[in-house]
Amino acid sequence: MGAWSVSIFEDDTSLDWIEDDYTSGGVEAVRGALTVAVETTAGDTLDYDEGIPARVAAEIVAVCFGAAHPGMGTDNSETLLEHIDDVTQDRDLIPLALQALARVNADNSELQELWAEGDQSAWDAEIEGLEIRLRGLT
Repeated sequence: MGAWSVSIFEDDTSLDWIEDDYTSGGVEAVRGALTVAVETTAGDTLDYDEGIPARVAAEIVAVCFGAAHPGMGTDNSETLLEHIDDVTQDRDLIPLALQALARVNADNSELQELWAEGDQSAWDAEIEGLEIRLRGLT
């Protein structure tokens, strides 16, 4: 495993998803990542490799609709705004992002379990901040 962080721009898996999936897939990659998380039932574990894209996709939705993380630099936000026109044409992505984020942070999520073993307070603050920003868009 490479570098990992609560910040998507300091986490290798997040950066790989942005570069490989979001850059080429745009809004469909965002919708797909969110849908995978939402459709993973509470009885099934949401794998790390499914949780990371959903968390990044939720951040992309927030940024594209004007609710970027206050500490996000211009270069980073420009990267996430690459497909802004397509993302902002689908306001249904906002509630989908909220549902996916709740699933990523649920008990049966490998990503949440890993952060519970590490810096839980930083993870909780980051996820809560993203949720607040997304809720402000509804």
